[in-house]
Amino acid sequence: MSDVGQPHDETSTSSFEEIVRKFEAPLLRYAAHFVSNSDVAQDIVQNAFIKLSFRWTPDAGRSQAELSAWLYRVTHNLAVDHIRREARRSIFLSRHAVEKECEIGENQEAGSISETAEKAAVLLKSLSLREQQVVTLKVYEERSYQEIARITGLSEGNVGYILHHAMQKLALAIGNTNAEEGSTDETET
Repeated sequence: MSDVGQPHDETSTSSFEEIVRKFEAPLLRYAAHFVSNSDVAQDIVQNAFIKLSFRWTPDAGRSQAELSAWLYRVTHNLAVDHIRREARRSIFLSRHAVEKECEIGENQEAGSISETAEKAAVLLKSLSLREQQVVTLKVYEERSYQEIARITGLSEGNVGYILHHAMQKLALAIGNTNAEEGSTDETET
C-alpha cells in the first residue's frame, strides 16, 4: 500500500516537478485575473499544487486533460475563497469605519443619530456573524439580495431568509430595550 501524496521514488518526484513546470505559468495567469495581485496569485497556485501533492500518485492513470481541469478548478475555488475572505474582511473594516464616523459625528453634532439607530448598531453585534454580514451588506452597504448572494456565496432565498430573521431579532431586541427603559424610567419617578 502506498502513501497518498508521498513521492514513491525519484521518477515520481521528477514527474510531479514536470507537472508544476507545465502548469505553473498558466495557473498564475488564471489566478491573477481573479485577484489582481501577483503575490496572492502565487499563494493560490502554490496551495493548488500542495493539494495536488496530497492526492497525486504517478500511477493514477489520469490524462493531462483531467489533471488540467482539476488544477484549474482547484485554483478557481481557492481564488474565490480568497475573494470571499477579503469581502468579509472589507465588510467588517467598513462597518468599523462607519461606527468610528458615527462616534466622530456624535461628538460634533449631539443627537444626530437617533437612539433607535444607536441601539440597532449595538444590538447588531448580538447577531451571528452570518446575520451581521447580511444585515451590514443590506443596510449599511445598500446591496441587493443578488449582490449579497454573490458576496456571501449564499442563494438569494437564503439571503432573504437570514435577513428577515435577523431584522426580526433586532426589532424584538430594540422593543425589549425600549420596554426595559420605560419600566426603569417609571420606577425612578
